[in-house]
Amino acid sequence: MRRSSAFSILCVLALSLGACRAEPPPIESEIPEEEASMESEEPEVLEDVTYEGTLELAGISVYMEGTHRLIMDDGEFLLLESDAVDLNGYVGETVSVTGDVRSTVEAGGLIMDVTDIELSKVQSSASVSSSSQARSMPSSSAASSILSSQKSSLPPAPSSTMSSQASFASSVSLGDAGQTSAKTQAMAKDDLATGQWTQQYCTSHIGFCIPVHRNWWFKSFGTTTSYLWHVEVSPEELQGLGDGPLVINLAAGSIPDSDDAKIKEQGDFVVGLRSWTENRHFEITAPKELQSAVEYITKNLTAYEAE
Repeated sequence: MRRSSAFSILCVLALSLGACRAEPPPIESEIPEEEASMESEEPEVLEDVTYEGTLELAGISVYMEGTHRLIMDDGEFLLLESDAVDLNGYVGETVSVTGDVRSTVEAGGLIMDVTDIELSKVQSSASVSSSSQARSMPSSSAASSILSSQKSSLPPAPSSTMSSQASFASSVSLGDAGQTSAKTQAMAKDDLATGQWTQQYCTSHIGFCIPVHRNWWFKSFGTTTSYLWHVEVSPEELQGLGDGPLVINLAAGSIPDSDDAKIKEQGDFVVGLRSWTENRHFEITAPKELQSAVEYITKNLTAYEAE
């Protein structure tokens, strides 16, 4: 009996000690290095880079992203989207866009989330202002729509409205005068009836629209050293400043009420004047042979209205 009791006591004591012993902590499962690197990997992004080119609507393409595209003068393009700026206000303009660039879902494309945009006075070929190295961008079939690089800017604006027109006329070189005369004659031969003005140039950024004849080309050069906004019209595609015989300028300063919507002669040129908002006015200038066109544009220039 004594031996059995002692044995029972030893068994109870052993069981008690075993129950008090701390269990080792569970072993944490380890994620394979390959899977961990895949989970932590993020899409490559080029931050705060700048490109220059002509801004267009994205149109129909294989890319499902982007509302617009930037066309560079070397034929490459960059898709654009933005929640920070209104890209529609710069369609058709030569601009400088800044933002973060990443690859598109579809292979071979790049898209920028635009944080800032401004008009460019000089168009360059995909210049990058960030120290980051930008990857090569794919070619685009839209390269044919690229506008040519701009030439030197107009001379500084003189003190008066009418003298500025004389300065612009006198700045045309003798070599260009013959070309300007030929373009003027070609435009003067067109039927200028109301039904022929089927085009228009509009800018939501500046807020105005002008009618354009169905046979003529037009191009906006944006802000120049002389004017707040500069547009030229020609019977053929424009390549640079001074190519268009008919010029529409938005200038600073007001004009007398008596001059509003009036056509004035200045040497071999006529100038149509229209007062505008915020202490500004328009000057529509062309050789005398195009006086009817100047009158029509001056009369039918309107404020931009969003559709």
